[in-house]
Amino acid sequence: MKKQFLSLIFICLCTLGVHGQSEETPSARKVTQYQGPEVTKFSVEGRFGWQMFRTSGVTEDDRTGFRGEFFNLRLDARLYKGLSFSWRQRLNITSERNFWNSTDWMVLNYAPNKDWLISAGKQVVAIGGYEYDRPPIDIYNSNSEYWNHIGCYQFGASVAYNFSKDDRLTFQFSNSPFRTDIGNNNNYGFSLMWNGSHGMWETIWSVNAFQCTGGRWMNYIALGNKFNFIPQRMWLELDYVNRASSHQTFLFEDCSVIAEMSGKPHSTVRMFAKYTYDVNNTGTDADLYVMSGTEMHGVSGGIEYEPFKKHPEVLRLFGSCGYTWGVNTNPNGAMKDGQIRLVADTAARVPTRIFWRTRIAHHCHDIFFVPTQTRGNIDFETKITIIASGNFFAIQIDI
Repeated sequence: MKKQFLSLIFICLCTLGVHGQSEETPSARKVTQYQGPEVTKFSVEGRFGWQMFRTSGVTEDDRTGFRGEFFNLRLDARLYKGLSFSWRQRLNITSERNFWNSTDWMVLNYAPNKDWLISAGKQVVAIGGYEYDRPPIDIYNSNSEYWNHIGCYQFGASVAYNFSKDDRLTFQFSNSPFRTDIGNNNNYGFSLMWNGSHGMWETIWSVNAFQCTGGRWMNYIALGNKFNFIPQRMWLELDYVNRASSHQTFLFEDCSVIAEMSGKPHSTVRMFAKYTYDVNNTGTDADLYVMSGTEMHGVSGGIEYEPFKKHPEVLRLFGSCGYTWGVNTNPNGAMKDGQIRLVADTAARVPTRIFWRTRIAHHCHDIFFVPTQTRGNIDFETKITIIASGNFFAIQIDI
């Protein structure tokens, strides 16, 4: 669609002393280009709608009705060559103890070349699995008990290396996800994660060691697999997360299995079915998320509709129904025996790209601030140019 441009120019001429130059000298027009900070992404996203929880035939009134669940700000920026910054803040979460509890991540990244990435700050703990990897705003129903409790955002540092065009290995040293549960910040974790893409098979695998209660260590093997049967049309996400501490059987005693099948009969419609299984038969108190004696199942299904084909991230409408059953020994557990959950929600994301460049000349500073937004299927740009040079000042707005 042909874009229309509307220019509005404000010019202020100020005279300083008795002389005011109306033109710059040729030497002043020799501009040195400088690529300054560039905000590459700024978005506001939210999710709200109606949901109902009904357990053992009794409706949970405090969790049923219309409500808002997420309201996030996201900003990504390039600061200098190879240096970037990323931040996401949840505005619907407030904490009297610490502002950072409502910050998902605030991380500084440095890429010396195309193969290496060094990161530091508050970041996502490098644990494998596709349910774990997906943003919370994009998960609708019957999440695993493990997913509902894992403290996935922690301060730390990481180094990632692309050892092929389809494989990346990440090593991370961070605070332990268990630190807030046990009230001890002096607990740490080590993570090694592999992201791979090989034909129809994609992976997010990790091995992890986290300090937990009593000075013990909790070890994870998290194997996230995605099978693209028909690219962009039909795929299966299959996760296995094994958890073990010292002096217990390592495999299959404390674990979670998550399987989600998705299909797109149309480019704007996704249908999904999901199954989760959490079990802990260790007889120990090491795992604070899926406690010993727990064995829970969950099934759910739903449909997601993205009305804007060219910009599917802008608006999503979805409905889902889930049911959970089994034994959960966690008194604060998210999954309950005989629980039905109905969800009809709307998720909206308003993406904005901002390019901030600075051009410096002799007594001349130009600042370009260019946000790009989306209205349905129509793209438009708003360009604001601020020019200041000696006794000349101008603002130009192009829409």
